[in-house]
This record gives sequence, structure tokens and C-alpha cells, in this order.
Amino acid sequence: MERLHYEFILEAATPIAHHSETFGNHAVLMRRKVRQPGGELVPVPYVTGDCIRHGIREASMIALLDAAGLLHGAELTEAALRLLFAGGQQMGAQTAIKLDEYRRLVDLLPPLGLLGGCAQNRIIPGRLEVGDALLVCAETWHLLPDWVRRHLAEVEGTDGKATVPGCREHVQEEQRVRMDPVLRPALRRLLSAGERDGAEQRLLAGEVAHEDGDAVAVERTKSTMLPRTYETIAAGSLMYWYVSAIVHDELERDTALVAILSWLAQPSAGGKRGTGHGRLRVFAGAQLHLPRPSAVIEPVDVQALGGRVGTVFATHVRERSEAIGKLLREVVA
Repeated sequence: MERLHYEFILEAATPIAHHSETFGNHAVLMRRKVRQPGGELVPVPYVTGDCIRHGIREASMIALLDAAGLLHGAELTEAALRLLFAGGQQMGAQTAIKLDEYRRLVDLLPPLGLLGGCAQNRIIPGRLEVGDALLVCAETWHLLPDWVRRHLAEVEGTDGKATVPGCREHVQEEQRVRMDPVLRPALRRLLSAGERDGAEQRLLAGEVAHEDGDAVAVERTKSTMLPRTYETIAAGSLMYWYVSAIVHDELERDTALVAILSWLAQPSAGGKRGTGHGRLRVFAGAQLHLPRPSAVIEPVDVQALGGRVGTVFATHVRERSEAIGKLLREVVA
């Protein structure tokens, strides 16, 4: 048995919009309390390990389908889609995956053994531990590993908590507006005559309601334009993140590295990815050899690491591609 453990400093290449809830039209960042050396508890923005773990599951299953030659034209069933990208679901014992079939599932779908799934209506835990991405700021400085503090001191000249911005400085508020096309005269001309007359009458009624201070009429005649605000973690912010995996043989080791590196190839987190948010990149990395009596830290070159992994995984999957395709057509999950 071997425990792989990697730690990274991730950099927000674009603003990160990872929200916990919305108040009216305002979305607030996910935060968790961090105890300070003096005892004070401060809410600090972070990216949840659940969010990153889901990204790793998706990336690793895409890699599996690609290796099996099933990525294009796969025509998966809903059950297969749930099994691959959500680990299956709890169902009645008559229709769920039988427990004695789980070993076969893991042999055909190696990432499933790493990330866990659901068999015969019971949850089977995986062996991949994905940490939260913790914002590097004054409030978390005392929680960061020594190698992170040393690296930031060497690369950025950060020599202590006093030189690191507080968590509030990393948060920015953005505003967007969903425009109402009816408000634009040039676009109103595209309406049918009846629709155009109705729209213009509603606009006139709204103007009168505003002048008269009639709140009910204002609400009834208001446009569909929607201004909204939301918090983001500023681009360039750094976050500390770790991932660990317990492996028992060369295939499991290679599968774990494929899963981690498939996500790290294009890491992203949070929402609003279609509008320039959520992109991450690796700022620095380290590997900890935990089986030794005292942990030894070695720098990690992610690109060089990627060049040495995937062969065992790809060969294993390719040899079973026909059986994998049959399983995904028939599986109930």
C-alpha cells in the first residue's frame, strides 16, 4: 500500500465565482470560519473540496472514455452517465448494482475504485482525499505548511503575515445586467404590430406610474431588465490545496495520477465559467512522502510528471474497451 500526497499553490487565472447563497439579486462567496491565533473567528473565502473532487471525477472519466475509444459516439444510457460522472445513486436493491459485481466494475472502470460509488443501495467510499482550496491571506497564514511560506518568501518576497493582504482585499464585487430588448427602439421594430403596440403601451404606463409614485403599477409594468451583483475571489489570488490517494498496485497508482493530472491540465472551479470566471493554474507544487518516519518534501514539476503517467491506465482500459462498452450499455445505477 502506498499513500500519494500532493500539495499545490493554485493561482486564480480569472476571478473565481464560487457562491454559497443569494440574497435578493446578490450572490455571496463560499466562506468558512478560521480561528486566529488570538482566538477570533474570521470568515474566509475558499473553494470547496467537493467542487474540485467533482472536477477530478469528470476529468478522469473523460480520460477513461477516451482511452477506451468511446468518447465520440458513446450514446450512454442515463444509468451509465450517472455511474461515470456521479458514482451512481441509491436505488432499490432489485435494480441497483450488486455488491459482488463491484470488483468487476472497478476493474473495467478504474477511476470508480478511486473516487467511490454506489452499489446495491449502499455507498462505497473512494480512496481519494481532496482538500479545500484555502485562500492564502493574513487570516490563514498561520495554517499554511512551511514549504508554502518558504516558497512565497523566495518567489514573491512575502516574509510574514504582515506582508500578506487580508481576506477582504481578495474579494471584489461585480455587477452585471440582463438587458431587456424591448427597451431598444431598433429591436422593437422587429415585433409584430400588435406586440409592438402592447410593448409601447406598457412602457408608457411605466413612465406614468413612476411619475405618480404608484408602486403597484410600477411593479406591474416594470421591464425584464435584471441588474445583479456577486462576489468573486480576485484574479491573481493564491490558494493552498492538497490531494491524497491510497493505492495498492501500479494500476491504481497510475489511475490516481491520471485523475489528478487530467484535472490539473485545465483546472477550474465555481460558476460563471461561460463569462470569464473560474480558471485556475498551478503556481507551485510539492510531493510529500508520507510513509517515511519524517515527511520529505520534494518540488513537483506538473508537466514533467504528466509525461511519465497514463501508460498503465491507458493500456488496461484499451484491453477492456469492448467489455467497458457492454457494461455501460447494460448497467443499472
